[in-house]
Amino acid sequence: MKKLAKIMAVFAAIMMALAFAGCNNDDDDDPSTVAVYNGTDEDGAEYVLTFYDDNTLVAVMKSSDWSGTGMTGTYTGDPSKDETIAITVNKLADENGKLADVPADAKEYLDDDYEIKDGKITIMDIEFARQ
Repeated sequence: MKKLAKIMAVFAAIMMALAFAGCNNDDDDDPSTVAVYNGTDEDGAEYVLTFYDDNTLVAVMKSSDWSGTGMTGTYTGDPSKDETIAITVNKLADENGKLADVPADAKEYLDDDYEIKDGKITIMDIEFARQ
């Protein structure tokens, strides 16, 4: 009977160890970066376009007179590779620098399929290069 109790105790210890080791920390709700692209427009404003693993994207703009988030949206495809991705723009910075819904005419122009070739993508006449 003592031998059975020892076996059960060892079995219970192994099960507890496996249960503890099997726990992972899935509290990380923040999206991870899939790809980052940098671009500069003709006025010298710098843009950083970041694609996240939850299929969202954020474009941050920095110029001599303003910096902040200029655009947010979603995408399908893999921006870390040379392929075509589909982008849907949800918000654009308005004249006050606040994110606002995209006007219908701009949405029609911006929501499109974009080709990534040689690590470069052109959006709104700005060429972005993958970092």
